[in-house]
Amino acid sequence: MKQRRRSNRILTQILSYSLIFLFLFRGTVLCQFSETKLKELQEQLDAITSPVSSSGIMISAKVLHADFNKTLYEYKPEMKVIPASITKLITSACAYSKLGQSYNFQTVVYTDDNNINDGIVNGNVYIKGYGDPDLSSSDIMSLAEQMVKMNIRQITGNIVADETYFDTQYYGLAGYYSGDTGPSYWPYVNALTLNKNEGYSNPALTAANLLGVDLVGLNVEVLGVTIAGKTPTGAMEITKFSRPIFNVISNMMKESDNHSAITVFKLLGAKLKSNPGSLKNGQEVIESFLTDLGIDRYSYEILEGSGLTRYNQVTADLYIRVLKYMYDDRFLFDYFLNSLSVAGKDGTLKHRMIGTQAEGNVYAKTGTLNGVSALSGYLIDTDNEIVIFYIVMNGFGSYTNRMREVQDAFCITLAGFSRR
Repeated sequence: MKQRRRSNRILTQILSYSLIFLFLFRGTVLCQFSETKLKELQEQLDAITSPVSSSGIMISAKVLHADFNKTLYEYKPEMKVIPASITKLITSACAYSKLGQSYNFQTVVYTDDNNINDGIVNGNVYIKGYGDPDLSSSDIMSLAEQMVKMNIRQITGNIVADETYFDTQYYGLAGYYSGDTGPSYWPYVNALTLNKNEGYSNPALTAANLLGVDLVGLNVEVLGVTIAGKTPTGAMEITKFSRPIFNVISNMMKESDNHSAITVFKLLGAKLKSNPGSLKNGQEVIESFLTDLGIDRYSYEILEGSGLTRYNQVTADLYIRVLKYMYDDRFLFDYFLNSLSVAGKDGTLKHRMIGTQAEGNVYAKTGTLNGVSALSGYLIDTDNEIVIFYIVMNGFGSYTNRMREVQDAFCITLAGFSRR
């Protein structure tokens, strides 16, 4: 009996080792890339990128297989270029990584009255913005309705607009650098926004005034006026409006919203460094994030989060590493991926690559400035596997549409690739 049990144990060990060997062998086979297929891909992509380069245009490109961490193609990946709006990839990756997928952008209503159970606010009401770039008139009405549900019938003091969570450099880098993107392109960015700040000379004050108007419309008596100010320490929270980070980032990425991107950039600075939030402390958060990923600080310059400035400088290696980092975070990746534009389906890629193998299989961010065109993100190939790609052109004059055609051809070629 003992001999039989011993034999059974030996047989079990042999079977276990055999299964491990078969698993490892299968993994080795699966990891193999057909050298012929890989060479064909590289030749096809060279045929797309080389003519651009030979015409005197700066072009940099890189492709990485996400699962096997294998470089499939690269063309001058170390070249520093202006990224334009693909800067938003870095901003959103940092936001998800540092704030988490459950983070909410908030707008909070406070009071300096410590007892409102009687339905009367004996003092001021403060509406403080914490950097929600998508705060709208309907959201302000929601705050007013919540206050009414708390049986508030009268406010004896003022409605105070508090935008002190950010600095007062409202127009970013507009006019700061010689030869940069013109001042008219820079959005007004503050901590208490309203309807994307379009058409308002003072959005924060307008938001506070709207809250007062909505309250009066709901039969709340407001005895004071609307003023700007700062919420005092120890003020009591009455209510708040929250917006999930996915909603903010998705709108920012799919619509390439510069206002949202710079707002998120400043929020990162306020939340993780010190407030008021500024481009400077937002930049420090981004640098810390990239350093954690092992990216050389001297290989890039990111001064703001939207890509409006021509003084941002990046490389292909930086983007591939950030996108790979997000891909490897299997929980965050779903949020990140679905915030990107999809070729032929939505966002800034809605009208591109339609009717090709790339349609519906490219999830990416576009970038455009005068003489700058960029595309970077993820792509599902013929094997139903994900590749990470980056392609940026600088210095082509007015031929933006032609550069987009090159990028589309690049992606269509990748979508038809099989490593087997």
